[in-house]
This record gives sequence, structure tokens and C-alpha cells, in this order.
Amino acid sequence: MGVALGSFLVIGLYDGVIGTAWPSIRHALHLPIGELGLVQLASTAGFLSSSSVSGRLTAHLGRARTLIAATTLGTFALALFALSPNLALLLVASLGVGLAAGTVEPGVQSHVALTARTRTMNLLHGVYGVGATLGPVLITTLLVTHASWRDAYLLLLVLEASVGLGVLRRRAVFNTSTPSLRPSRRQLASLDTPVDAHPSETPLSRVALTVALGLFFVYTGLEVATGQWAFTLLTTARHLGTGTAGILVAGFWASLTAVRIGGAVLGDRVSQEVVLTSSAAGSVVGEALLWWNVDPVVAAVGLLLVGASLAPAFPLMMLRTERWAGTSRVSSAIGWQSAAATAGIAALSGIAGLLIDNFGLGTLCPYLFSLSIAFLALQLWALRTQDRRHGLAGASMELAPDSDRLP
Repeated sequence: MGVALGSFLVIGLYDGVIGTAWPSIRHALHLPIGELGLVQLASTAGFLSSSSVSGRLTAHLGRARTLIAATTLGTFALALFALSPNLALLLVASLGVGLAAGTVEPGVQSHVALTARTRTMNLLHGVYGVGATLGPVLITTLLVTHASWRDAYLLLLVLEASVGLGVLRRRAVFNTSTPSLRPSRRQLASLDTPVDAHPSETPLSRVALTVALGLFFVYTGLEVATGQWAFTLLTTARHLGTGTAGILVAGFWASLTAVRIGGAVLGDRVSQEVVLTSSAAGSVVGEALLWWNVDPVVAAVGLLLVGASLAPAFPLMMLRTERWAGTSRVSSAIGWQSAAATAGIAALSGIAGLLIDNFGLGTLCPYLFSLSIAFLALQLWALRTQDRRHGLAGASMELAPDSDRLP
């Protein structure tokens, strides 16, 4: 379990460090402030490229070997990032980090989806939130103590290498969830389907995949657009103080992390369908309160409600992939879902920026509210589609306790 959690801690730390470290990075390398967009674009391109093929790669090489290769690449990329003397090498390093993360994230998530319970998936994403929260603290502490931003990436390098060594040590456990290139006749028979028709090749499963990709695309766009633009909304349009707005935005991310960790404690005591429906509905209510603007307290409650409501959705949606994709296709499906999620962050948050630039901040809340409505509609559609697929495929596999199955 520690290896899986450690991998997401490193990903969270990297995502949390880059924004806070950028002023120091650009000053050291004599770069314009806007070049951060290029660095993030390189990382996103790497993530999309590797996550979309991660399932096929895992089927060819095995789960452990794929994760070891990815963490090795990530270690070298972080070393290059820490030592980069110019923008060109920084972009190469960022591309390498993205390629590594795009393999590790879906690889670990698909392993958890196949071998663990709800609480572990929630804990996995809760740990990511801890990393994203600690990232700015780490870089700020280093800078305050007159250390270099490069030291933060050297620390990430050590942690990434430790994850790779952990996978190597527990490679037999990780390989238990390696997908096959083609399902066996026994697997097909267990799904009560004809031996020449795999469930993931039916029209229904194509619909399920399309809905799932749209769901992840909209979810991450809603989450990140809300978190990224809330501070600007509260300070510029709502005229709140910098300190108050900063605390509220930090509260948004903290509520997201806290509820995911709380979900790890609750486990399967509440129906997944109820949690996912409540999550989507709660985001609609929260965005409506943020838009209402009758009082700063109401807006604050709305922002925190959005964070708390969205928290359980992503890990549970990942966990349910096996329900509609079939066991042999989980790794590929989760890779595509991760790619769709990353694309949603870039596209939908970018659209928010374009709307604000062209029509003003008044367009932000209606836009976020419309995304929450789309999230609710897609969630209800996904639940219905997944339940139909699950009914055709037969009963889901029985899962062993987390402590027995997850390294």
C-alpha cells in the first residue's frame, strides 16, 4: 500500500511545487513569466501521450516492469529539471516528467481498481491532495531558508527513485493485475458472453467508454477551473481581501483532500451510486451559491461545498471502471480516462480564461454552473450505462481486503 500511496504523493508534490517555484526558476534562468505555460504544455503533452497507451504498454511489459521503467524515466527527468540551465532542457525535463506521470498514474489506479476496495482509492487521491498541499509549503520553506528551488526537485528525485525501488521489491504483487492482450476463453465464458465477442467490443461498451471519457473531461475541468479562478473572482469581482480569498481557496482544496481521506475511513458503508449522485448534485448547489453572490458568507459556503462535493467523485469513477470495461480492459480504459481528465483541465480551464478576457468575470460563475449541470447529467448517464453493462457482464469480482492485496 505504501508504494502506491508514495507514487501519488510524488505526483501531487510535483504539481504543487511548480507554480510556487516558478518565480525563482524564471529568475534563475532569465525567462519571461509567461514561459510557465510552455513548461506546463510540455508536461501535459507527455502525460496525454503516455496515458493513452499505458494499458497496452502494461499488457506487453507487465505492470511492474512498466512502472519501474516509468519511475526510472521520472527520476532522470527530475534530475534534468533540477540541473537545467535553460528553457530548452527545462521543456525536455517537463516532457519526461509528464511521460512518467502519465504511465504511473493510470498504472497505479488500475492496479488499485482491480485489487483494492473503495477506501484505498479514496486514500490514494487523498494522498495526492496532501502532496499538492505540501508542495507550496516545501518550496516556500526552502526559499525562506535561502536554499535553492533546485533542492526541491532533488528531493522529488529521491522520492521518485524510492517508489521505483518499492515497485521492484513488490513486483510480484503488481504483476498480479497485469492485463492480458486478449481475454481468454475462460474469462469470456465467465462473463456469459459468446466466445467470439468480448464485452469491450460491443456497442454498449463503446457508449460506456464515450460517456466515461466525457465525464472525466468535464469533472476535472470543473474542479480545476473552480480552484484556479476562485481567487481572481473573490478579489477582483467580489472585492474580498487577499488574505481572506487565499484562505477560502486553500479551504476549497483542503475540503477536497479531507473528504477523500474521510471516504477512505468510510470505505463501502455508503452505496457508490448514492455517493456519486450526491457528489454531482452537491457541485450544482455549490456553484449556484457561488454565483448567487447575495453575501460573501454564502459564496464561501458555496466554494467549500463544491470542493467537498467533488472530492469523492474522481476516485470512485476510477474504481468503477472494471464494472463497465471488463477486467482485461481496465488498464487501457483508465489510461484513456486519465488522458481525458488532463485534456479537460487544459481545455475547460482555458475556455474560462478566454470568456473572462473577452466578456469579463461576470461570465465565470454561469460557466462553472453550466459545467456542474453537465457533470450531473453525465454522471447519471454513466451510472445507468455502467449498471446496464454490469448486468450484461455478470457479477463483479469479489475483492480481498486492502491489506492483503495492495502493496
